[in-house]
Amino acid sequence: MIRKLKLLVMFMGFFAFLCTGLLGMASAADYKYKWRLAQTMPEDSDHHRRCVAFAEEVKEKTEGRIEIEVYSGSVLGDWVDVNEYIMRGDVDMGLLPLAPTYDPRLNIGYYMPYMFTNTEEAKAAYNVGGWVYDMVNALLEEQGIKGLAIYPAGWAGVTTKEEPVGWQEMKPNKMKIRVMPLKACQLTWEALGYIPSTIPYSEAYSAIERGVADGESGGPPFQGYQFRDIQGVWIQTNDFLEPFWFFMNLEKFNSLTKEDQDVLVAAAQKQVDGRWDYFLKEDEEYRQKMADYGMKVLIPTDEQLKGFAEKVRTEVWPKLEELIGKRLVDQCRENVGMPVK
Repeated sequence: MIRKLKLLVMFMGFFAFLCTGLLGMASAADYKYKWRLAQTMPEDSDHHRRCVAFAEEVKEKTEGRIEIEVYSGSVLGDWVDVNEYIMRGDVDMGLLPLAPTYDPRLNIGYYMPYMFTNTEEAKAAYNVGGWVYDMVNALLEEQGIKGLAIYPAGWAGVTTKEEPVGWQEMKPNKMKIRVMPLKACQLTWEALGYIPSTIPYSEAYSAIERGVADGESGGPPFQGYQFRDIQGVWIQTNDFLEPFWFFMNLEKFNSLTKEDQDVLVAAAQKQVDGRWDYFLKEDEEYRQKMADYGMKVLIPTDEQLKGFAEKVRTEVWPKLEELIGKRLVDQCRENVGMPVK
């Protein structure tokens, strides 16, 4: 009798535990969120269209538990500020570059020159589970941010008034080039033979018009085309493949069931997958537009790109250890086949 009673108590306990777990699972999915997604590009851009498609898929696959409203054209604030808003939870998610405001190591999440020189290498590194994704996502989580996927904006290059003498051999050419206000950018363009000048992008056009600068860098061919009236040359340097990120507040991501977390990651990656082919065509389209407009378009050979990468990795990367730490720079070295000391 006592043995039967013990078995009954054990059964009732197990049943109660099972019910509690099931109820917990049900209540965990019993939420309805309406989130805001911020992105910098205008509403007629591919960035906007992909954000809308991402939001629609998330709503469908979560059966309406998560609704996402897209705010394009920086209407929620400058992208640097919005990074902080997402970290605090004031804005829920974004498709934006990463800002190193609170952690200088995150410089590696936007501009680390010549981590790769071709699309095949970049895609392997940027995809979920790739070495760049894993490295940067770990840093983001320390800031209260969850990286969903890396979104390739386009291969960068430089515009100049005329073809720089000796650019293939990285000889000093005395050309003053507008660069982004990042130490890695300044060091990279010095190594490539130019005189870097940190001018805000919004002032780059007038600076070239006034003769303060001879050219500008920092973006893909779409950006170069905007300077067609005052520049004569585009060089496809491939110093970096501009990365935007689908990312969101980590606490809000953790509030979701595993199923809904997987929906968000998969939906973001789906848009990224489509972006790879699109941006390559877009880059080529704008190179052709520059050529049709009368600009000289220069495409380095694979060997020349490898030469650029070798010099920058040898001369610039050691100087970046102070900014982002030797451990992260060594991870880059390991993944490009350089010796680590």
